[in-house]
Amino acid sequence: MPAIDATATARALYDALQQTLRSNGADDQMDEVLNQFWELTRGSGPRDAVVTSAVELSAAQQASIMQQLRAKYGPALAVEFKVDPEILGGLIVQAGDKVLDESVRSRLVSVQQRMLVS
Repeated sequence: MPAIDATATARALYDALQQTLRSNGADDQMDEVLNQFWELTRGSGPRDAVVTSAVELSAAQQASIMQQLRAKYGPALAVEFKVDPEILGGLIVQAGDKVLDESVRSRLVSVQQRMLVS
């Protein structure tokens, strides 16, 4: 697939949208149309994700995690990174109503519960 000039393509789309609104007497609705377009591009999946780690992640680690999450949930997913030393290690990823807890703290609690049961 040939590379495109993203800026020129976005400008052409914007100009076409502006012309369509103008020809329909709806110039004042540009903001609403752009908001609806943004919602459309985000899809129906979660819009936000929070990734919690015990230590600050490097830019490369954050980029890798964002790439994986956006591949799964869509390119417009907003990803926030937090640091919580109390999780001891690993990650906790929350995207919408889904939580993946791969923290060391969670694993230790699980081991402790199994030991108490046996």
